[in-house]
Amino acid sequence: MRSVKLLVATCLTLGAANATDFAAAARSTAPRMAHALQTPERKDAPTAAEVAERLRAAFESGSAPQRVLALRASAAHADAAVVEQARRGLRDRDLEVRLAAYDALGRNAHAKAFEALLEHHRDKRKELRTLDRDLPALLTALARRGDARALAPLGDDVQAQRLVPTIRARMLGFARIRNKASIEALMKLVDQVGFVDMHNHLEDFRLAMVVLSGVDRGRSVDAWRAWWSGVKQEFTPSERMAELSAQDAARWRDFWRDAPAVGDADAR
Repeated sequence: MRSVKLLVATCLTLGAANATDFAAAARSTAPRMAHALQTPERKDAPTAAEVAERLRAAFESGSAPQRVLALRASAAHADAAVVEQARRGLRDRDLEVRLAAYDALGRNAHAKAFEALLEHHRDKRKELRTLDRDLPALLTALARRGDARALAPLGDDVQAQRLVPTIRARMLGFARIRNKASIEALMKLVDQVGFVDMHNHLEDFRLAMVVLSGVDRGRSVDAWRAWWSGVKQEFTPSERMAELSAQDAARWRDFWRDAPAVGDADAR
């Protein structure tokens, strides 16, 4: 009987030892197995062709949020195929998709992106009058690169939509284009807005003039008119924007959402 008990104890001990060895082996092997099963993360940026394909897929079978995400990811790819897909968002039924398309094309450095925005403004001019979020977003996108060709749409059809965001987009859009004609356009816009309504736009007008001129004549339209009358014959805006006060710089950055400073090569 004693020998039987000894045999059982020996077996149990050996079993426990084997179990311990197996558990230890499993613990040491698990990290290696998990690492082997993991899909390696892709660290390189997607190519323009991949971005264009993602846009195509998003517009053909994706939801509105998927189209928005694809558009936002496309802005850094100055590629004709990317622009061709991104411009589909300009006519999307979903407002957020259209807003993302305006912004993405406005930030895209490819020449066709700016041309797509110009064409859209021309083709949808009458319809845009009633779209109170589309029009300021489109005007902002057009002005972003500082191209003088945006002066015409920024000053077009002002009376059709006189909401504060739209007038702001026109005023600060003119300021983005470092051209003497921008100041003339601002002065004309003041007349179109009219004396009564200008109190809603004085700070935007002042900021636009400060950005273009490098001086500050406050919120008085008359003071700015007097300044312009005295300098307009020889005045040419500097290539780069003068340093702004902290408050003005914050407002400028907030409007353009951290866009490059006016005059920078990549802003044009």
